[in-house]
Amino acid sequence: MLLQDTNAIIFLLGIIIGTVILGLIIYLAVLLIESKTKASDKVVLIFLLALITILILPPVLGAIGQVLSAIGNVFVAIRDVFGGGGANYLVQLVPIIGFLILLVLTKFFIDIRWETSVWISLLTLFLLYILLSLIPELDFFDLYVI
Repeated sequence: MLLQDTNAIIFLLGIIIGTVILGLIIYLAVLLIESKTKASDKVVLIFLLALITILILPPVLGAIGQVLSAIGNVFVAIRDVFGGGGANYLVQLVPIIGFLILLVLTKFFIDIRWETSVWISLLTLFLLYILLSLIPELDFFDLYVI
C-alpha cells in the first residue's frame, strides 16, 4: 500500500540514489584524506552518515532556517522603527550550521581526528554542491537545504 503512490516511490528512489552517491563521495574523501584501511573499516558507518545527511539534515536545517528567519525579521522590524532599512542576514548562517553539524557527525561516525574531519566534511559539501549543480534532477522535492 505504501509503495503504490508514485510520489513515494520517487521519494524512496531519490533517497537511495542520493545516499549511494553521497556515500561514495564520503568514502572517496576518507580514502584520499585519511587512509584506505579507515575507509574500508567504516564503510557501513560512512553510508549511514550519508543516509543521515540526506534524510535528516535537510529538515533540521529547514527548521533552523525558519527559526533564524523569524528572529531576523524581528530585528529588521526593530531596525525599521528607528529609521533606515535593514535586511535579514541571520538566515545566511544556515549553511554554516549545516557544515558544523556535518563536521560533528563525520567526526563521531567515522572516528577520526578533528583536523581530518574538517577536510572530509568540507570536501563532501563541496562535491555535493558540484553534483547538485551539474545534475539538478537529484534535488528530489527540494530535499537539499545545504
